[in-house]
Amino acid sequence: MEMLEKVELVREKTGVSYQEARDALEATDYDVLDAIIWLENHGKTEARTASFETAATTKMASPEMQQAQEEYRASSKKTKFGEAWGSFCRNVKDIIRSGLDMTFIAERHNQRVVAIPLLFVIIGILAWGASIWLLIIGLFFDFRYHIEGASPVTIDVNDAMSKAADAAESIKDDFGKDE
Repeated sequence: MEMLEKVELVREKTGVSYQEARDALEATDYDVLDAIIWLENHGKTEARTASFETAATTKMASPEMQQAQEEYRASSKKTKFGEAWGSFCRNVKDIIRSGLDMTFIAERHNQRVVAIPLLFVIIGILAWGASIWLLIIGLFFDFRYHIEGASPVTIDVNDAMSKAADAAESIKDDFGKDE
């Protein structure tokens, strides 16, 4: 690199005059990095931070373009309603997935009669109110219900369903004794 190029490089990096750049290079045996450091140590340069600009960023956008950019930024921000709706949709998706992963089992005399995803049973109960009564009546015809593929929390539900079947059997036995 010839002397003029080194002077230009030192000037570009430090913002000093040609004379100061040449003096710094002479003081540091023409090492560019040492010359820049020498100028900084002697207070000849302004404190700079690293930055980079392109021609596109220095060019001013039209007022219409700036307004359009602001409107786009404002419209792309999520609202509280949007965040709540997203959370609601994620929760519904998780519930549906869990309902499909778990299986509702109906057994009679230890023989499996029905095995369907739990979600369908829940939809049946919500959509057709008589389906809950069919499940209850089934208890009196020796049906027992339980859920497979369930987490430990729903095992308590299985215990409750077993107790309901036992209670139905007890009621059935009480009616049978009266005859």
